[in-house]
Amino acid sequence: MGELSTPAESPATPRPPAAPEGGRRRPSRRSPLPAHLGLRPGRFRLRDLCTEAGRSVGGHPVRSLLTALGTVLGAAAFVATLGLSSTLSQQVTATFDIKRATEVTVLPGEDDGPEESPAGQSAAGGSPEWQSDAALDRLLPLAGVEAAGRRVLLEQQTLAAGTGRGAPALEGTVIGMDSAAFAAVEPRVTVGRTFDTYHDRAGAPVVLLPAGMAHTLGVVRPGGSVFINDRAFTVIGIFDDVARRPETLPAAVVPFSAAEPLAAAAQGPPATRDVVIRTAPGAAQLIGGQAPLALSPGEPEALRAVAPPDPRSMRREVEDSVTRMAVVLSAVSLAIGAVSIGNAATAGITARVSEIGLRRALGARRVHVFAQLMAETTLLGGAGGLLGAVAGIVVTVTVSLLNTWQPVLDVTGALAAAGGGVLAGLLAGLLPAVRAVRIEPVSALQR
Repeated sequence: MGELSTPAESPATPRPPAAPEGGRRRPSRRSPLPAHLGLRPGRFRLRDLCTEAGRSVGGHPVRSLLTALGTVLGAAAFVATLGLSSTLSQQVTATFDIKRATEVTVLPGEDDGPEESPAGQSAAGGSPEWQSDAALDRLLPLAGVEAAGRRVLLEQQTLAAGTGRGAPALEGTVIGMDSAAFAAVEPRVTVGRTFDTYHDRAGAPVVLLPAGMAHTLGVVRPGGSVFINDRAFTVIGIFDDVARRPETLPAAVVPFSAAEPLAAAAQGPPATRDVVIRTAPGAAQLIGGQAPLALSPGEPEALRAVAPPDPRSMRREVEDSVTRMAVVLSAVSLAIGAVSIGNAATAGITARVSEIGLRRALGARRVHVFAQLMAETTLLGGAGGLLGAVAGIVVTVTVSLLNTWQPVLDVTGALAAAGGGVLAGLLAGLLPAVRAVRIEPVSALQR
């Protein structure tokens, strides 16, 4: 019998690696899969990750929407608050420009009494030099001045509807102003008419009464007489509102030239004098610096101009205050949304233990499970932030159109709201994802 031949080794059979000299072969930490069985290491590509996360979130749209509701509300509150604050600040600034920001008042200096120079120097007619026609002629040509007029204010004057003992009477304020100052103050006359340049030049004894004073004196229509310190004045109109200088609203208004005799004979407090200037929008600060020099070139420091604050500063203050409030409220809402997403994801792990175990048994690694759960919560948060941003824009536009405002939209704020939703979802998924990767496949499949 011949010798038994040893069959040749199959070239397809892999050879085990040779053991190192002097010892046993060290087992590899990561043994290769048998290639002859056709098995390959599991791979989880980005496309697979996005597909699985989209199916998980989109498979239950109502549950996903309710889970992300806090994020939606937080993003919507942030965008709507920013949009409405910007819109409101624009409206406030526009109104401020038209009313208060176009008003400058020139008064005697704080250290100058009514009889001191030059605030107390009298020109013809008893008014100080800086209230003369020549002074106003120097003021009116300044760029930005639309109207300028002089006033004299007399407090604690006696007004009566007649000379008899039983006639209605009261103590009130009387303001004398010329027609230019009257145009700057802009009283709203409801009955009768206003006085004009003729009444002021002629010193006509006419009076314009506020509605409350007219009611107290029993005056219901023009044509009657009112006695101011026993001097008769004919009522030519009644007004109920003013655009500027609110101290005019409760006062009787007479022509400036007709108020000079009252100021000379007044027994109460000394008369207060000023020049009221109506400017073009944005010119109030400039005119406030130039008006004292134009009215009193020899001694401008004896006068002081009161100009409104810059409306741009007011806008920034309004926007900063409302923005801080919006950030705080939106951060609270986003935190609530993140907690809601985290709770839902944590509760969902219990129902998905078998699924996670099956994935692990089929070759999914821990990092794959972690990435999928993080992608799902991030997608929920991002979708909530995007929906909230759109809802905030819709709210801003709707409220603006209902109030006939010009809507001001902040695209940066909308993008920040969407990014905040993504961040909230990302943070919300950390703890549930860590718990999911700790699930062992064998124990999961036994459930």
